[in-house]
Amino acid sequence: MLIAVVLAALSWCEGILPRRLLYGTAELAASLALPLFERQRIRIRNNLQRIHPDHSPAQLNRAAAQVIAETARYYVDLAILPSISPRRVLENHLHVSGLDHLLDARRSGRGIVLTTAHISNPEVAVKALAALDIPAVALVERLDDPRHLEAVNASRAAVGIDFLTATQTGVATALRALREGGVVCILWDRDRQGGGACVPFFGRQARFPVGAIDLAIRAEADVLPLYAVRRPGPDRLQFDVAFLPPLELLLTGNRALDTRTNTADLARLFEPIIAQHAHLWRVSESPWAPCRDTPWDDPHPRDHAANAAS
Repeated sequence: MLIAVVLAALSWCEGILPRRLLYGTAELAASLALPLFERQRIRIRNNLQRIHPDHSPAQLNRAAAQVIAETARYYVDLAILPSISPRRVLENHLHVSGLDHLLDARRSGRGIVLTTAHISNPEVAVKALAALDIPAVALVERLDDPRHLEAVNASRAAVGIDFLTATQTGVATALRALREGGVVCILWDRDRQGGGACVPFFGRQARFPVGAIDLAIRAEADVLPLYAVRRPGPDRLQFDVAFLPPLELLLTGNRALDTRTNTADLARLFEPIIAQHAHLWRVSESPWAPCRDTPWDDPHPRDHAANAAS
């Protein structure tokens, strides 16, 4: 309910106040509200300590505050972006690299699973799809507060693609789109619904959802990773967007093995990206806790799969 009210207020202010003032106010509010988010801040700090065990307490505290500030900026994005056309966003606010990976994958005629992490605002890349007239749907996680989800999805819908909740109906729609050669966008790094797989992540077992990989295997689609990072500077609405080469999927015919192994590959691919931008990684839940936060001493799942195949 609170998020719905905040988004409504930000949308109203967006037409009156300068953009810089909106972001500055959101950052100040996040800083002043840190004591109210102490439990969330501690969880974020714990995540950062797993990623950067060599960082000092002061460094970890600063980075945790930056994550909360980035979350505040994300909600300002949600209020601002619907009023900017996809073409203007692409031309004036996105600095895109690796676009050929996406265009080459499109020319193949296969479906594409575009997957990324909660770094800065991953949804700005969706604006690029709309500007390039690439039809797509996005699968998003269910939230406990339906009004929160409704308000966020209303802002997201203005980017030019359909956002589907990851229910049985939503997954079936996404699967059909992939089998018809379409594009499905999905985040891979937060397992709020449970049912994910424990894979290596920064030297320990962490649980991540397998939806992106499972959809790709079932639809015989490509998996194309990407990430978007907010640029430092006075204009907060500037992002570097990088499309990466398609993930080389292991396809042995053993769906459980393939799903877990490819999810592990995805986590390994994003490790250095998340390490570099950990202060922008907006995940407050611990991915390690569901796997009892135990060290990963076994070989990587792909090595297991290679041994099983031989």
